[in-house]
Amino acid sequence: MDAAFCTGPGSIELRDVPSPEPETGHVLVRVHACGICGSDLHYYVGAASPPAVCIGHEIAGRVATAGDGFAVGEPVVVEPLLSCGVCARCRGGEPNLCPALRILGNLAPGGLAELVDVPASALYRVPPNLDLDAAMLAEPLAVGVHAAHLGEIAPGDGVLVLGGGTIGLLVAFVAATRGARVIVSARHPHQAEAARALGAIDVVGTTREEILGRLERTPPDTVLETVGGTAATLDLALRAVRPGGRIVALGKFTRPITLPPLRLLMKEARLVSSMTYCRRGPRPDFETALALLVHERARLAALITHRVPLRDVARGFALAIDKTSGAIKVAVAP
Repeated sequence: MDAAFCTGPGSIELRDVPSPEPETGHVLVRVHACGICGSDLHYYVGAASPPAVCIGHEIAGRVATAGDGFAVGEPVVVEPLLSCGVCARCRGGEPNLCPALRILGNLAPGGLAELVDVPASALYRVPPNLDLDAAMLAEPLAVGVHAAHLGEIAPGDGVLVLGGGTIGLLVAFVAATRGARVIVSARHPHQAEAARALGAIDVVGTTREEILGRLERTPPDTVLETVGGTAATLDLALRAVRPGGRIVALGKFTRPITLPPLRLLMKEARLVSSMTYCRRGPRPDFETALALLVHERARLAALITHRVPLRDVARGFALAIDKTSGAIKVAVAP
């Protein structure tokens, strides 16, 4: 089968590899679509060492081998966390915090391929009134669901989302559905347009002066940081948030972070990191994401701006990294 590998900065290689053989308790999923994520782009730009396996973890497809209650052809999405299943974190509904955690597309072969080997326990059935194209967004949307929960976002809260990429837009959407007044910082016009369509009451630029100037009189209750990389956005979040407010860090930083300790002390702000998604509470974050997709399919599916076949996966990465292309989410379809 064909599978995509990142072989270095700016290099995506399509290889012919053996089709996977499912382990006990696993099934094969024939990939319908796999999104290119910001973490995949970190490999592509050389900000992180690329994995030795096929990349990609935003996966929707159909069951290719029956097993563990799944029939061939069933439409599914994949929660790409491979955890031990027996530790205290796993038993408590937190496979994202398992000490033995591996993630598809990082330490195990991922979804930018024709087939992917997945534990049956990591599959969620796609509701009959949701198509697989839109269902591909369940994974990044679950990230937003998890972050909004950690940020304790409630109706009437003021929320600032730093970053207008896919995760920033989706976490802004989730916050808006919870009744928050959401402001998004975005660099590009198409990101600003998408933020407003998803419920943001305002969009500001990305400079420190624009953001702090807009929020000086009404500092937000919660700031959600989604930029990461080498940006100084966590310090900016601390400056922007109200005293006693909350900061949720989602961005994948590629350098050490420094914060002014006196400001952190005097603001008594709570800083929490958000790691993917979990299964705590009344239902898993993935199930909440699928329910949101069913009810808001049209608005959310509009985030998929480009679709490319697997044979053109290198072009897909070039589109995803070049925001002047108008790209938000690029989907790759084998």
